[in-house]
Amino acid sequence: MRLSSARFCGAVAAFLLTLVLFARSSYAQELPLTLGAALDLARQRAPLILSAKGRVEEARGRLAGALVRFRDNPLVELDAGPRFIPQGHLADIDVGLTQNFELGGRRQARIAGAEAGIARETANSEDAARRLLRDVGVAFVRALWAQKRLELLQSSERLSAEFLETAQKRFDAGDIPVLDLNLARISAVRARSEVRSATADLADALGDLRVFLGMGPEEPLAVHGDLSEQKQYQIDSLLAAARERPDLKALAAELREAEADIRLGDGFKWPELGVGARYARDEGNNIVQGGLKILLPVFSKGQELQAIGTARAARVRTELEATQRTVQSEVRTTFDIQEFRKQTAEELGRTALPELEENDTLARRSYEEGEIGLPELIFIRRESLETRLLYANSLLESALSALELEFRSGVLR
Repeated sequence: MRLSSARFCGAVAAFLLTLVLFARSSYAQELPLTLGAALDLARQRAPLILSAKGRVEEARGRLAGALVRFRDNPLVELDAGPRFIPQGHLADIDVGLTQNFELGGRRQARIAGAEAGIARETANSEDAARRLLRDVGVAFVRALWAQKRLELLQSSERLSAEFLETAQKRFDAGDIPVLDLNLARISAVRARSEVRSATADLADALGDLRVFLGMGPEEPLAVHGDLSEQKQYQIDSLLAAARERPDLKALAAELREAEADIRLGDGFKWPELGVGARYARDEGNNIVQGGLKILLPVFSKGQELQAIGTARAARVRTELEATQRTVQSEVRTTFDIQEFRKQTAEELGRTALPELEENDTLARRSYEEGEIGLPELIFIRRESLETRLLYANSLLESALSALELEFRSGVLR
């Protein structure tokens, strides 16, 4: 009886633990994403990043081939058969083994080219991740802005509904003309229309974010954050980080790859050696011979590899130098833009927003006391809403320029 009771208690405990874990899991899935969490999720599961990592593994296959000690496999030749003579017949056999050797550092050039190819694909993978993370960040920030905009418009819709209810009561009491009632109705309809439009914008932004993160339509998705949190950047640190941007690394690796092809082409100016041994049995006699084969580079001297590698190296070197100059200019320009937009948002938040709540309260009190009419109240409310939306837009522009600055400087990766 005690054993059954113990088993029952254990089963109950296991069941309760399962419920707790399931609840925690469900709650964790429903938690809204922060920007950092969205970027981490993109690094782990975004299809574009996973595909780019796959190309790195493909490049490693070339290195595996270059690391093989000998380019050509040993050649074994076998000739055998009877030799017919007047006295009968004899068995003749001829066996040869030949191994070719490359000279001129061709193997080292192939290894260097394969390693440069891996570095190039790795840098391209990092650059693809950098570009995708920029897209994820932009989609996240736009979703956060759309969510904030929707909240502002929903608040405006509630106030418009209250104004309409008040206007209807005052019109029924004969305190206001039908013009004021119509204005209240138009304002309420406009507010509802703006809420529907903002809801569609939020769904659109969340849909883009869902695609970038590789999420299915059934997975819950919500965003959380504060656009007013502004980062501080140092131009010197950004310029230093920009020198290590993945696209610059990819060009540098491609240049090394082209130079390795040039060295490989130079290696074909050297002869190719073949060393072999041969055993033969002729009329009952055993014959052992050694052999040396020399392939002279008379016509084919690696001209194609040299020409292509030289042209490619010149092109990549020019592109690398131009990109390095462009990156420095981009970072400085984007830094200035971000500073201006951040200052604009901070000024609006510091000077305009604190007075809006007071103006809204005073305007509503003045309307209730009959000091101003409904048109004036609607105008003040509209100006207040436009100012809040302007502040939200300035925060959006500042956040987007900050993302662009991190993208251009290579900090975002």
